Amino acid sequence: MTQAMSLKLFSVFILVILLASQSSAQAVDRPETGTYIRDMNRNGYGLLVIYNNWTMDTVAVLTDKLDKPKVAVYLRAKDALEIDGIKDGEYGLYFTIGKGWNSSAGKFEDVYGYYHYNDPMVFETNEEGEEIEYTILELDLYEADATNFVPGQFKFPDISA
Repeated sequence: MTQAMSLKLFSVFILVILLASQSSAQAVDRPETGTYIRDMNRNGYGLLVIYNNWTMDTVAVLTDKLDKPKVAVYLRAKDALEIDGIKDGEYGLYFTIGKGWNSSAGKFEDVYGYYHYNDPMVFETNEEGEEIEYTILELDLYEADATNFVPGQFKFPDISA
């Protein structure tokens, strides 16, 4: 093999490595289910279980009564999530669905919809003797008309604040 051929092969090899590293650097950062984007002090007993039957990823946002975000957590398509330790109180629940999560901005590059669970979610704890009863809520997200979530005309809570 001549030195010119060797240099040409080396140049092609370097070009392939550069292209591969550029494509991996531009790859979408898709967090795992259960990655908290925002979190509060969760030292209660309440449990919220969400089943994402959508074909797209979502971020679930649990808010206080004034719609101030308390917990925002990533939930991949066709996956389930448990948020435990929820303190007693009344909460709102919002979802955003999208594609292309931008970790530094804390949001999807392409948002396909915002959804709001209609009813307030109430978490209560009752302690009687050694027994503790607490709220466990389970929610299913569906893409069809069978959902208990409706798109609304509202400002989605800013989870970065």
